[in-house]
Amino acid sequence: VANVQRIVTSPTLLESTSLVFAYGLDMFLTRVTPSNTFDVLNENFNKAQLVLTVSGLGLAIIFAKPMVRRKKLREKWYQ
Repeated sequence: VANVQRIVTSPTLLESTSLVFAYGLDMFLTRVTPSNTFDVLNENFNKAQLVLTVSGLGLAIIFAKPMVRRKKLREKWYQ
């Protein structure tokens, strides 16, 4: 594009994709994506393990929260 006046970028709803628009004497619009497919999961990705891991972390947070609350209260009493 000759005599570029402005370049405008915008995200898209598609992950890791943006639109780039340049204008001046001409107009140019293109979609920009990374060269590697780093954000695409393999077909053999273990979704069950991911769900179990996230669920386990969630349960650990739920279990640990009251313990932390009691510890903080105990520290306030004995300071």
